[in-house]
Amino acid sequence: MEIGGTNLNIPDSIPHGGLGLLETLLQRTVPVFLFAGICLVLIYIVWGGIQWITASGDKQKLTNARSKITWAVIGLIVIFLSFAIVGAVGYFFKVNLLDLTQ
Repeated sequence: MEIGGTNLNIPDSIPHGGLGLLETLLQRTVPVFLFAGICLVLIYIVWGGIQWITASGDKQKLTNARSKITWAVIGLIVIFLSFAIVGAVGYFFKVNLLDLTQ
C-alpha cells in the first residue's frame, strides 16, 4: 500500500480494508440474496397453488390465490432482472460479483 509516496508493508494478519474487501463482501452476499429470493418466490408460488386448489370455487379465495401467484411471478422476473443488472455492473467494473469460488 502506498500513502503519500511512501510504500507501507502491512502484515497479512492485519485487516486493511479497501476495495478488495468490498469486492469479497459483495461476491459472498449477492449470490446468497439471489438464491434466497428465488427460494422464497418458489415457496410463494406453491403456497398460491395450494390456495388455488383448496379454494373450492370461492371467488374471493381464487382471486387471492391468483394474485399471490401473479406477484410471485413478478418477483421472479425482478430477481432475474437484478441478476442481469449485477452481471452487467460486474462486467463494467471488471469484477465478477456472482463468483462463489473465491
